[in-house]
Amino acid sequence: MLTILFLCFSTAFASPFELLTPGGPDHGDQGGGGRAGGGAGSEGEKLMKNFSKLSERLGLSPEQKAAIEKLYFDNKAAGIDLKARSEKVRLEMKRLMMAPAVDEKAAIKAFDAAATAEVDVRRNDLKLMLGIRKTLTAEQWTKLDSMRDEAKGQRRERREGKRDGRGGPDGGERDDD
Repeated sequence: MLTILFLCFSTAFASPFELLTPGGPDHGDQGGGGRAGGGAGSEGEKLMKNFSKLSERLGLSPEQKAAIEKLYFDNKAAGIDLKARSEKVRLEMKRLMMAPAVDEKAAIKAFDAAATAEVDVRRNDLKLMLGIRKTLTAEQWTKLDSMRDEAKGQRRERREGKRDGRGGPDGGERDDD
């Protein structure tokens, strides 16, 4: 029973959440930010990393820039609390699972709390993307989506280049002499 509970816990936060994120599962790592406490993987983080360049390429108005920055920082502040709560309930789940005698009811309750906390983190990421989408025009959103697809292709090419031995520091062929 302990093994089954642990297996359920470790797989509970897998890919079904990708369906909730902008672009859906076809956008791979463009989705909702990974597990709680995962850090820089969220869509909002990626958008804000080079926000000045991005806003220029999208042709954002000063009002749109201000609105998106406010959305981001408000969301980030809420996310800190949500991620902390998620980490705490996951830690409690781990403590319960490591006990010499597992209290099944407590473990299931902790599992439910961990799942709920993870959903809250993901929901917060989704709210940011929905807010950004509302702020952008249809044309800007389409352009942003194509920019994300382009970046995804570039990342894929870099990964394949590294696997094929082409991913040296200068991006060219590696010389193994």
